[in-house]
Amino acid sequence: MVREPTFLATAVLALCAGMALGQQLIEPAYSIFDVVLGDPVAQIPEFTVSELACGTNGGPPAQALRQFEDFAQCTPEPSGLYEVMFFYDDEQDYIARALESEYRFLQGGTSVFAHPVIVSVLVDEAGLVQGRRIVTDDRISDRERRTAVALIRNFKARYSDWTLACNDLPMREGEQPVGNDFIHEFCEGTSPDGMAHIAIEASYLRKRGQLSVNIETQVVNTGYFQSQTRFEEVLAPYTPSEAP
Repeated sequence: MVREPTFLATAVLALCAGMALGQQLIEPAYSIFDVVLGDPVAQIPEFTVSELACGTNGGPPAQALRQFEDFAQCTPEPSGLYEVMFFYDDEQDYIARALESEYRFLQGGTSVFAHPVIVSVLVDEAGLVQGRRIVTDDRISDRERRTAVALIRNFKARYSDWTLACNDLPMREGEQPVGNDFIHEFCEGTSPDGMAHIAIEASYLRKRGQLSVNIETQVVNTGYFQSQTRFEEVLAPYTPSEAP
């Protein structure tokens, strides 16, 4: 794997420095990691979250839902599971803004390890939560989006006691590095008790057609890159789905 861009390391150091100075970090009242896999989806306290909707595997919200128990209104994935996405309580974000917290755990209401994300639960026909999915949100500034690939570090640290196996994926046809940097890493693992599986994929690259410079005008194209981290955890016998 080509070295990671220096701005990622700089961002991590800046975050650590802010924490060292005692800057207050605002955490959500209820996060995706509070969801208990195997329990009914009704376990999730709806008063601690906002805006329920059918998920689109990392994309924008689809049909709005009134409550988690309405999951069957969504189209099931090939696995048979229904994806229900939600946002963290916006009140926490307002508190963070009032405190002028520079390194907020909540940004736009929903984030994980300071990265804006889209979170969702995967529910079976019986209404039991079989998995959780976290995908970095592309609807942010280019500056913030560049660091999305670094989220894989946090996931690898959080699940360090799992049997993680990580590999660098080769450059596919049409893909290019961003400057001198090309990152495409995939990890998969099993929980110590063997009851759950995870898959983590992170990329920093240019996809087919994402040229750095407009061929006709020779103007630099801004935002023409992919920087993303995708995480999925599911209970056996389900296996994590592939990225779209």
